[in-house]
Amino acid sequence: MADEHAAATNEAGERRGLPNSARDLLSRVTLIIASNRGPVEFHLEPDGSFSTRRGTGGVVTAISAVSRFTDAVWVAAAMTDGDRLRARLAEERGEAVIQPDDTDFRVRFVVSDPDAYDGYYNQISNPLLWFLQHYLWDTPRQPDIDHNIWHAWNSGYVTVNRQFADEILAAVEASAQPPVVMLQDYHLYLVAGYLREARPDLVLQHFVHIPWPDPDYWRLLPEAFRRAICHSMLANDIVGFQTPRHARSFIYTCEATLDDVDIDYRRREIHYRGRTTYVRSYPISIDVDAVRRVAASEDALRHEEHLKSFFNEYTILRVDRAEPSKNIVRGFHAYDRFLEQHPEFIGRVNFLAFLVPSRLEVAEYVDYLDDINTIVGRIKTKYANMAERDGVAWEPIHLFIGDDYPRALAAMKHYDVLLVNAIFDGMNLVAKEGALLNRRDGVLILSETAGAYQQLGEHALWVSPADVESTAHAIYQALTMPAEERARRARALRQLVVEQDILAWIYSQLEDLAAINGTLVKA
Repeated sequence: MADEHAAATNEAGERRGLPNSARDLLSRVTLIIASNRGPVEFHLEPDGSFSTRRGTGGVVTAISAVSRFTDAVWVAAAMTDGDRLRARLAEERGEAVIQPDDTDFRVRFVVSDPDAYDGYYNQISNPLLWFLQHYLWDTPRQPDIDHNIWHAWNSGYVTVNRQFADEILAAVEASAQPPVVMLQDYHLYLVAGYLREARPDLVLQHFVHIPWPDPDYWRLLPEAFRRAICHSMLANDIVGFQTPRHARSFIYTCEATLDDVDIDYRRREIHYRGRTTYVRSYPISIDVDAVRRVAASEDALRHEEHLKSFFNEYTILRVDRAEPSKNIVRGFHAYDRFLEQHPEFIGRVNFLAFLVPSRLEVAEYVDYLDDINTIVGRIKTKYANMAERDGVAWEPIHLFIGDDYPRALAAMKHYDVLLVNAIFDGMNLVAKEGALLNRRDGVLILSETAGAYQQLGEHALWVSPADVESTAHAIYQALTMPAEERARRARALRQLVVEQDILAWIYSQLEDLAAINGTLVKA
């Protein structure tokens, strides 16, 4: 399966064509990727051997596409017992990198003390930074930056970020060619500063996958936290975001936080302590070939057959992680309001929600999952026995809890409305997967605060995430939209997704990295 995936990704790369500047860069460097979660997980089998499970995220897919042009090394936290055991074995054997079977990557693991990792991940990265960057704090009550948070910052986040830097520097020293380091996301904000201090010559880029809020909201964090983050981020040559709006917010935050910055807003450059950092936007997307392949798999086709009994004359769909930023509860309230206003749809419309429980070690996530179950129960009770379908009492909502990607893709083929009303999202790839796969000219209802709005909003019905009344109206508008308009919007969405896929995301970054020795070619 891994070989098939790599072959398909490489084929897609050939079709798109790696830009000459990027191809030349990759022929001369070692690419080092760093992220909290790596491209594979190791698991120890009863016979003492190791099995691997390959990651499915967009970054894994993108780096697969370029790994054949360069020696790629991935630095990641050891997440499983198998990861830690395999890292220990590599150290005993003197292996510079770990080469998992049937993958395109060479891996180095950061093995942290459990208490340090808990502070870094479960107290600072999640929930503190993640909640802040999605504007989710109930500020009259939270967060409380007490001595426990300060300890988690100093002994957790700072410590693990320094360990990442040390492991990256070891990879740099072991590389046969000059390295280019690509850091990923909010877990690793302090790494670039440590790397730049040790190796001023390194080429560094950091891509932030989640939103970047305005500077006033960052002031919820202690000055020492935000100054350390901005100082380190400006050690990068390029800082990338999902949207121009997030890039502008980053520039404003650095201006508000640091005293000695000089900003060229037109060119999106920040000059700080003798260095220039270029701030860019690179909207991430999906692996079109891989998504289509999974949607056509036997597993997905079995789910599709089973799901037929849940579809109705009209089908509304959402696919999300069950967490607060996705705004799931308000989406159900809007559906309830739609049924109140348009009772002619009672019995004729079903709402299918495929939700993946997420970060259940964080209390706020558990509470939100409870809120979801509560509102679903209320709506079911409210409309109980009001209609029948095929001799069976109609249920307005069907809730599917669990991580089953083929099942979710199977459902995407058949929606009339895809509801994506996130409070804030870095991108939201569900909107793109649905647009690619849907066969019914389904209408996308999209929050204007989702990153995907920048690309897809023109062809969607957009809503303000807190506006339940307008979301209810958008559901009615989508279900009564003329067929010609539905088809036009669906075609335009699908074309955008196909043309601006995951390879476009990685290639545009590599083009800019190839240009950093002079002035960036993209102003």
